Amino acid sequence: MATIITATDYTDVATNAVYYTCDTAKALNSKVVVVHAYTIPVAFHENPMPVISLEESKSIAESQMTVLIEDLQEKYPGLPIEGSVLYGDITDNLKDYIKKYSAWMVVVGNSSTDDNGFWLGSNLMSTLRHLQCPVLAVPESYKYKNVGKITFACDMNNISEKIPADKLTAIVRRLGSELHVLNVDSKNRHFDPETPYEYARLQEMLHDVQPQYHHVEHEDIDAGIQLFVEANNMDWLVVVPHRHNFFESLFHKSHTKAIVKQAHIPLLALHEKA
Repeated sequence: MATIITATDYTDVATNAVYYTCDTAKALNSKVVVVHAYTIPVAFHENPMPVISLEESKSIAESQMTVLIEDLQEKYPGLPIEGSVLYGDITDNLKDYIKKYSAWMVVVGNSSTDDNGFWLGSNLMSTLRHLQCPVLAVPESYKYKNVGKITFACDMNNISEKIPADKLTAIVRRLGSELHVLNVDSKNRHFDPETPYEYARLQEMLHDVQPQYHHVEHEDIDAGIQLFVEANNMDWLVVVPHRHNFFESLFHKSHTKAIVKQAHIPLLALHEKA
């Protein structure tokens, strides 16, 4: 049975993502593994000191996991669900669990505010950028529904080398979704002599799932993506977070929110080919 891993810090944002995971697993006949990583809380004064002991921190985390798993088993009878409490960095632990369970996807929560929950800043961005398994970030109030339409936002650069077409087509087939490939540009600023070749190569790589292709003229790439997603009632947004592409640049803007914070639908990060 295929496995989906979901990570939690027991906040409402994370719990909503756990519920979304269970609903997805139920629809797709998958197993769910819920992972929590704990550390020792530290009070930062002149001499930083642990607030509680390692044993206490572990005990609290395990008690919270027990309550969560009991709740899930009641809500989703018959669905295979496991819970694991681990010490250390969440991204490192997820890497290990992806290998252990051969997971096809990791699901995390995505808060739209700057002061709510664990899945902010370095933790959320670390999972989106560095886990080789597809990672889905679910907005805090988003509820499960059939994934009918998926937008793949693509910048048409180095497609042959970077786009994990096999992972993308596998997910589209698994979900039974329509795939829409979106390119956002303004006055062909990102067009170069290789663009026609890259476009043809992308068509060849994704031919089996028969995607629809769209080009949007917009000065701001992330705004253009959001307008397309909203206007066409898309269910998921897919991006490939590799260096030096538009995805990377979205997280270094000083005057606009990153697309991950603007997303009102689940955002799936696929990782470039090695």
